[in-house]
Amino acid sequence: MKKTFLFLLLIIPFLLFAQQKKTPYSYVNPMIGTGGHVHTFPGATIPFGMIQLSPDTDLKGWDWCSGYHYSDSTVLGFSHTHLSGTGWTDLGDILLTATTGKVKMTPGIKDKPGTGYRSRFSHKDEVCRPGYYSVLLKDYQVKAELTCTERVGLHKYTFPKSKESNIIIDPTSKIFGKTLETVVTIKSNEVSGYCLSEGWGGKRYTYFVAQYSKPFTTAGVFVNNEIKSGITEAKGSDAKAWLQFNTRQNESIEVKVALSPVSIEGARKNLVAEVAGKNFATVFASAKSKWEAKLNKIVVEGGSEDNKAIFYTAMYHNFIAPNLYMDVDKNYVAVGKTLKANGFNNYSSFSIWDTHRATHPLFTIIEQKLTADFANSMISRYTDAKDHMPIWELCGYDNKCMIGYHTVSLIWDAISKGIPGIDAKKAFAAMKDASNTEKGTTVEDNNGIAEYIKLGYVPCNIDKSVSKTLEYSYDDWCIAQLATKLKLKTEAETYTKRAASYELLFNNDKRAFYPKYADGRWHEDLIMNDWASLQPHYISGNFWAYEFYLPHAIDRLIALKGGKIAFEKDLDRLFSTELKMLGEQHVDISGFIGQYGHGDEPGHNITYLYNYTNSPWKSQAIIDKVRKSFYTNAPEGMANNEDCGQMSAWYIFSSLGFYPVCPGKPEYDLGTPLFSKATINLENGKKFVIKANNLSEKNVIVKSKSLNGKTIDGWILKHSDIMKGGELVFDMQVPR
Repeated sequence: MKKTFLFLLLIIPFLLFAQQKKTPYSYVNPMIGTGGHVHTFPGATIPFGMIQLSPDTDLKGWDWCSGYHYSDSTVLGFSHTHLSGTGWTDLGDILLTATTGKVKMTPGIKDKPGTGYRSRFSHKDEVCRPGYYSVLLKDYQVKAELTCTERVGLHKYTFPKSKESNIIIDPTSKIFGKTLETVVTIKSNEVSGYCLSEGWGGKRYTYFVAQYSKPFTTAGVFVNNEIKSGITEAKGSDAKAWLQFNTRQNESIEVKVALSPVSIEGARKNLVAEVAGKNFATVFASAKSKWEAKLNKIVVEGGSEDNKAIFYTAMYHNFIAPNLYMDVDKNYVAVGKTLKANGFNNYSSFSIWDTHRATHPLFTIIEQKLTADFANSMISRYTDAKDHMPIWELCGYDNKCMIGYHTVSLIWDAISKGIPGIDAKKAFAAMKDASNTEKGTTVEDNNGIAEYIKLGYVPCNIDKSVSKTLEYSYDDWCIAQLATKLKLKTEAETYTKRAASYELLFNNDKRAFYPKYADGRWHEDLIMNDWASLQPHYISGNFWAYEFYLPHAIDRLIALKGGKIAFEKDLDRLFSTELKMLGEQHVDISGFIGQYGHGDEPGHNITYLYNYTNSPWKSQAIIDKVRKSFYTNAPEGMANNEDCGQMSAWYIFSSLGFYPVCPGKPEYDLGTPLFSKATINLENGKKFVIKANNLSEKNVIVKSKSLNGKTIDGWILKHSDIMKGGELVFDMQVPR
C-alpha cells in the first residue's frame, strides 16, 4: 500500500502536466522552413523587431539566404539581423561567437572547423522557441543561448573551466553583402563600433554597442589580418575585437548588443532604454510574453497536432517582418538620409511584391495599428525623404526587386477597410508619384512605365512585359479607387483607364494574356513546353499564373475567357495538365498541381477562382490539396521561399476558411476551414469565431454556411462583418 501511495504521488503530477492544454506559443516550430528552399532562420527575434539574432552556418549560396540551412553541421556564430524566407539577401550584421583556447579570428573552412572559430554542432543540441535559441558549440563545449528585445540582442555563453574563454566580435561577417569598413573600440566592459557595408540593403552603416556581465582578463583586436593583444582600437576593412575571460566550470557570461542604423550614440540609447538593469532571463520572459500576445490573436481548436504546428508557425513567420528600423529617439535612415519619424514608427524590410497579396491583408484584421505604421512608413519616403515609394525596401533602401508599385495596394487596402491614422491625400500623392516613376528593377533597367502610359501596355521588347502590364493594371485600379474616394474626377478617370490595360494584351486566339510588340503585332508563338521561351515575358516564367491574374476584374476575365463554363474548363485544365517542360526551370517555379505553381506568389488567389463558376466546391478541393501537399511540420516545410510571411499567410487564411482574392476590396472569398473552431481576437476587443460542423479529414467540402445565424448565399465575407465580431459557421460534407 505504501508503495502504491508513493507511486501515485509520483505519477499524479506527471498526469496533470500531460493534461495541460498546449498554448499557441508551444506549437510554434521555428525549424519549419530552415531546410529545402524556404530560407527561414531559427534564431531569436520578437514581433516586428529590429533584431533577428540567429546562427549563421554559411554566408554564400542560394540556400543560405537566411544564413542558416538545416543541412549544415558547423556554425560560424550568431549575427543580429536576418531576412525571413526571401530569395535573395544581405544582413548578418555584427557576428559574435564564443570559443576556448587559442584565439582564432577568422571562421576557417566550413568542413574543417578547427581552422578557425567555427564550431561543430548537432541538431539534437538545438532548442528554438519564439524569442529564444540555444545550441552547444561542440568544439569548445560552450552552450550559447540567444534572446532579444526590439533593438538589443542578448547572448548567454556558458563556458567550461578555462583561463582562455573567448568572445569574438566580428563586424566584417556578412551574408552575401560586401564589407567596406569596420571599426571596433574596447573600453572596460564595453565594445563599440560600426560596419559600413554594401549589398541588397544598399550602402549602409550598422552601429553597435556591446556590454558584458563580467570584466575580461585580456583583450585585443584583429586588423590587417593580424591578431593584436592589448590594443583597444582598430579601423580597417577587417577590424574585429576579442575578449578573453577566466571562467569556472559552467560559468555564464552575458552580452548585451544594441544596434542602430544612425550612430553609436543611438545604439547606446537603445541599450539603456531596453535592457538597462535586466538580465538574460528577464529579457527572455518579456520576449515570450510578447510572442504569446501575438500568437493568441487567433486561437484554433481541432485539427491534428501537425496542423496546429504549421498554423502557429505560419503566424510566427508573419510577425517577423516588416522590421522596426528606428532608434528609441525616433531617428531612422531611409534613402541614405537621417530622418525623424513624426506621428508613426518607422519600419523597413518590405517584400511588397509578395506580401501585398495576403500578409498585409491579414494585418488589416489582426494588426490594424501597425498597418497604419507600415503605410505611413511607405508614404514618408515621398513626403519626408523627398524620394519615391519603394518596390522592395531593405534597411531604408529600395533594392527594386521584382516588379510593380505594390505599396499602393498596401495603402489602399488599409484605407478601404477604414484603418485610421493614414492621410489619404498624402497617400494619393505618393501613390501617383510611384505610378509615374521610371525606376528600373532587378529584372531590367527599364520597368516600362513610360511605354505603359504611352501604349497602354508594356511592349515585349521590355523584359517581363506581360507580368508588368497585369501587375501595373491592378496597382492602377487601387489608385483609381482612392482617387474616387477623394472625388478627384480626372485622376479617377485616368487610373480607371490604366487599370484596364490588360485588355490590350489578351490574345483571343490564345485565350490568354500574351506578349505584344510596340507596333501592335503579337509576339511570335511561344514554345509552351520550354521555360526559356516563357521567362522573358512572365516573371519567373510562370505563364499560367498570369493567365488568371486579374484580381480587380475577375468578371471581365471570365468574359474574355468565353463565360463561366469556358472559364471553369480552363481552370480544370490548369489544375489537371501535367507539365512536361524543357530547359532550365527558374528556382521560384515550384509546388505544382498540374500547371498551377504554389511556390511563387502571383497565382495564390487562383485556388479560389472556382467561386466564380458553377462549381465552387472545386476550389475547396484544391485548397485542401494545397494545404496537404505543400505545408509540413518539417524543416523543408513549404514549397519554396517563405517570402516574409506570404507563403504562410496563404495557409493562415486558407485554414480559417476565407482569402483576400483582391486586396483593396474590403471583402474575402470563402473557402474551406481546416479547424473545427477558430477565434480571432480583434484589437477592438471583439471576437470573430469560425466554426466547422461535421469537419473531418474527408469532409472538406462546404455544404452550407451562415453568418450570425443567417445563411450566406454567395461566397463573399465582408471585412466589416469580421470587425463587428460574430460567428461564421460552415457545415461540411465529403467531396462530390
